[in-house]
Amino acid sequence: MRRPNVLLLCDDAARHTGTVDEHIRAFQLFSVSRVVVMDSRAASEIEVNLDYFDAIVFHYSIVIALSGFLPQDFFARLAAFRGPKVLFIQDEYRWVDRTAVAVRDLGVTVVFTVVNRDVIRKIYKEPLFDSIRFEQTLTGFVPTELLARRVPDYAARPIDVSYRARRVPSWLGEFGQEKWIIGERFLNDSARYELTCDIAMSENSRIYGQSWINFVANSKAVLGTESGASFIDFSGNIQRQVEEYERYHPNATFREIQGRFLHGDGCTVIHVISPRCFEAAALRTLMILYPGDYSGVLEPDRHYVPLARDHSNMDEVISIIRDPNRAHKVIQAAYEDIACSQQWTYRAFVAQFDAVISVELKQKARISQPALKTIGANTLSLESEFIRLEQAAAHKAKSRVRAMSWAVMLQKMARRLSDTLYRVLPAPVAGRVTGLGALAFIRIKPLVQRLLFGRAE
Repeated sequence: MRRPNVLLLCDDAARHTGTVDEHIRAFQLFSVSRVVVMDSRAASEIEVNLDYFDAIVFHYSIVIALSGFLPQDFFARLAAFRGPKVLFIQDEYRWVDRTAVAVRDLGVTVVFTVVNRDVIRKIYKEPLFDSIRFEQTLTGFVPTELLARRVPDYAARPIDVSYRARRVPSWLGEFGQEKWIIGERFLNDSARYELTCDIAMSENSRIYGQSWINFVANSKAVLGTESGASFIDFSGNIQRQVEEYERYHPNATFREIQGRFLHGDGCTVIHVISPRCFEAAALRTLMILYPGDYSGVLEPDRHYVPLARDHSNMDEVISIIRDPNRAHKVIQAAYEDIACSQQWTYRAFVAQFDAVISVELKQKARISQPALKTIGANTLSLESEFIRLEQAAAHKAKSRVRAMSWAVMLQKMARRLSDTLYRVLPAPVAGRVTGLGALAFIRIKPLVQRLLFGRAE
């Protein structure tokens, strides 16, 4: 039997983020299928022949609920495709109702979800999901190339504790606020322990690429929390209402937002492991984390040092940081059990995917050589066509990739300007200036969306 041909639709502009690119490349590196990767909007423009493929994958870098990623005519063609359709999805706390409609209309048969098992059907509660197969996966995996990297000895690392985070949107609920709370509290507490810390929560302080890896490798310990949210915005209305309120009230506190808009916050909590944990394990950096399940991967006291949410056990945490022998025991367990385990690699993840595709193809009886009927039985000619399609799609997507790079750069500049204003001007004046900037943003946002997505969402 020939190997299946799988079309993976993604957003090329999102591949500047390392974890997104690694996730996409893993399918091509490790799958037993021939996976053809194409930007979704580019694929719609070159009118790719879907009969070439046995299955279609919607990568999490695109949002099937937003027409900017899947234009109407292409959406209809995808819906008419009768083979298995697999959806990978993250940020499952938003656009839930619209996603359900898209899943139904596209005929998605499998959903790879990152949320904890106990809340899957609390989020995907529509009856249509009764017939859909759910597979649990993770937001990231062990970057195996880090395992061979030489890292400084624990005692030689110049930073005692490091951390980078940013304030996540208020509409994600109270659980999401932990990402900046842990950094702020630890930084305040660390002064009395005379630790060398590099902890920051501003957008301007974020570190990317190789610089991030060097940062973690030169830290004795890193802080961390589970990723997730405690408020699910089913309709999308709450996000819009909160964002509009915050634009006109830039100094609004989270408690104010929570009281006004986030009714039921905490009833459904998404809490999953972050890819940062795998990086820390591979780089032999001690993890200091708020207690949690961490998708069943990490065990407290074995793989990480638990930090109480009220930071009441700071003395114990600091004593471990200062004791290389105790720290090494935790570091080594995380390295051996997690980083060196084959269970948490991209290869293992793709093996799970391949197993699912195999079952789905048997059930759909799709593997009946549809592509070979179209361009002949010559496998080489089919491979040549796949290469041509990938190259044509990449060329089409270039302008949007450049546009996204400019948008990201402008956004960073705006945030840097806002931070500067609050440092040099009285708070009321800075608030008024940034408020005017927010109003301007409201006006230009549709233009930016049309540039990036072809239409405003």
